[in-house]
Amino acid sequence: MTRWKAGLLVALATTALPASANQVFASLDRNGQLQVSTAPLAGAKAFDPLRRYVPAPVRRAPSAASAPKAAARWAPLIEQVAAEHGVDARLLHAIVTVESAYNPQARSHAGALGLMQVIPATGKRFGADDLFDPLQNLRAGTAYLVWLHRRFNGDLSLMLAAYNAGEGAVQRHGNRVPPFSETRRYVEKVTALYQAVH
Repeated sequence: MTRWKAGLLVALATTALPASANQVFASLDRNGQLQVSTAPLAGAKAFDPLRRYVPAPVRRAPSAASAPKAAARWAPLIEQVAAEHGVDARLLHAIVTVESAYNPQARSHAGALGLMQVIPATGKRFGADDLFDPLQNLRAGTAYLVWLHRRFNGDLSLMLAAYNAGEGAVQRHGNRVPPFSETRRYVEKVTALYQAVH
């Protein structure tokens, strides 16, 4: 709860309202002090203190359930990038499904962006300067995947683990899938989706 809202609740609790009052006016003065009144205040917005508070809906990323329609939308671009890099388009679809559910504006808590959830430093490493541009994102993510393929001799599990946790994490764990529950679930999900369409 913000300081302003907390102050408003205190003010409302201590302000005697007539039984007929159904609106309260609130604003901050020049010193940042909360002003509450049953009479209109300059610059104040009216609200009904008896009306139940309903928070605004939270915008969520598209769910996996919406993926088929989104997959069809992005399929031509994914197939183009897959052909450019000699990668199976079905593998890219599996990664995009798990990473972003085909949301080109997706952003993770770790700062990964776009369809393939590419970290900005990785994007720059592979030539992308705008990871919210779907083509740049797919090209950077796929180029990184190709690099991982070479680094881990085509071992799909290690490639996916490195894509999720970074190649350094895989190397530090003796070129094995790191014992991170998130990474292990990621490898399982992508592999299952990829194998399902084989």
